Amino acid sequence: MATSLSPNAGAVLLSAGAMQIVNIASASGIFHYNWKDRGTAPHGYIKGMALCYARVYSHFNTSDPAAIEMAKANTGDDNRDALSWYNDIFDAAGMDNSQDGVDTLRHLFVLLTGLGMRESSGTYCEGRDTTATNETAETAEAGLFQASYNARHASPLMQPIFSQYMASPNGFLSVFQEGVRCSPANLENFGAGDGADYQQLCKTCPAFAVEFAAVGLRNIRQHWGPIIRKQAEVRPECDDMFRQVQDSVDTFGLSPDIA
Repeated sequence: MATSLSPNAGAVLLSAGAMQIVNIASASGIFHYNWKDRGTAPHGYIKGMALCYARVYSHFNTSDPAAIEMAKANTGDDNRDALSWYNDIFDAAGMDNSQDGVDTLRHLFVLLTGLGMRESSGTYCEGRDTTATNETAETAEAGLFQASYNARHASPLMQPIFSQYMASPNGFLSVFQEGVRCSPANLENFGAGDGADYQQLCKTCPAFAVEFAAVGLRNIRQHWGPIIRKQAEVRPECDDMFRQVQDSVDTFGLSPDIA
């Protein structure tokens, strides 16, 4: 039986399993956390990230190549791998990424959540950085993590993620919309072809932006200024939330497409 989420999220209906994940997010310590220089996240951002993690964790359990890539151990390559670059910060937080597996996957999502707050303040429809001159289809940034289409060259897994979500854009949009207003400037895309489609997909299918950036963080970490400067926060409250999401997926056998 589907359940209504919130009047603020429009007419979205969520499955009972998805509501379980949303309730975990709403009760978590990260839900009201005051992010440095950004304030509290839109409620839809934290709920949406929890749902995206549930989906990716389910994919990991079925040996999906992109999820396996996200969950690989710290590579020791500071130039490419954000988990290697952030190793001192993860160590200080007691988050060990030395082994392939779910702990490393979860910690990647902790970093990803912090990155989204630095790049867009959790605003799924964020347009390009207007202080920059990136106005081509290849270079215009878009979405939660302000990634551009040319990042796809970092891994052969990134283009298939784009193709899969273009074919089936189920990206928890109505959840991420909660607490967010989009301006016409946010929604403007640049260029044409696949690059323009990429920008549009980032803004209308947030789960795509999440998975694209998650693989990107393991392969092209210098794409993101806040990662280069180590400004994206790594919060234990976020790790706690994702651990509870894992437990819920395991307990209730949620499928990858939980909403």
